[in-house]
Amino acid sequence: MITTVLLDLDDTILADDEASDLAFAATAALAPHLNAEELIVQVKQAADVGWAEGPFPDWLVEIGTGPLELLRARFEGDDSHWAVMREWGPGYRRRSWQQGLAALGVTDDDLAAKLDTAFEQARGEANPWCTGAEGALTELRKNYRLGMVTNGIPDVQRKKIDATGLESLFDAIIVSGEVGYGKPHPAVYQTALNALSAAPEETIMVGDNWRRDVVGPQTMGIRGVWISMGRPRPTADEPWLEIVSLAELPMILTEM
Repeated sequence: MITTVLLDLDDTILADDEASDLAFAATAALAPHLNAEELIVQVKQAADVGWAEGPFPDWLVEIGTGPLELLRARFEGDDSHWAVMREWGPGYRRRSWQQGLAALGVTDDDLAAKLDTAFEQARGEANPWCTGAEGALTELRKNYRLGMVTNGIPDVQRKKIDATGLESLFDAIIVSGEVGYGKPHPAVYQTALNALSAAPEETIMVGDNWRRDVVGPQTMGIRGVWISMGRPRPTADEPWLEIVSLAELPMILTEM
């Protein structure tokens, strides 16, 4: 019997890739004399290089974050890693825009600062829902305990959650950057189970990432529900359930 549903956040509930595209477009529009697409490409490339040269790239991979999150993060949190990142992060963000502009032949620190600030704001405001996700959560909430298990930087993920009112739909929210482990590490799923007083055999994990939302939890006895979006399975592992979008899940569970 299923009593508990754990859900991923990015590209399961909120359309993260779409949100980033919207924020980059809005930011690049503030420099209309430049080719927007090329500016975005160059800033992303600079962010990738800066990420690799930063203080904790391996740990950041462990908690499941990446350069696009760092470009809008304030690195808030109690973990000792975040204290170092708060010192390093503002310079990293600014340099990414400076270097992106420089690749287009523009040296303008004031413009870089403006674009840096604008991107954080635009990304914070861009939180589109995945199609049908809001209604699906409302339906699931009627019959199950709901827990969110999301990888990412605490202030980045919490800002999305606050902006969309998601906290009211969940009984527990676990952010990898707050616990020091990211999916697919067993500790992050166990943290969610403990918070919900749930056993693995009565729990399903729902998400779009094959390794983090299916393979990882299933090693602990949690049943994995993969949101495939029409993609082929990456490995021979069998999910407990495969769906195209979260919108399908309430009805399927009802009919079981």
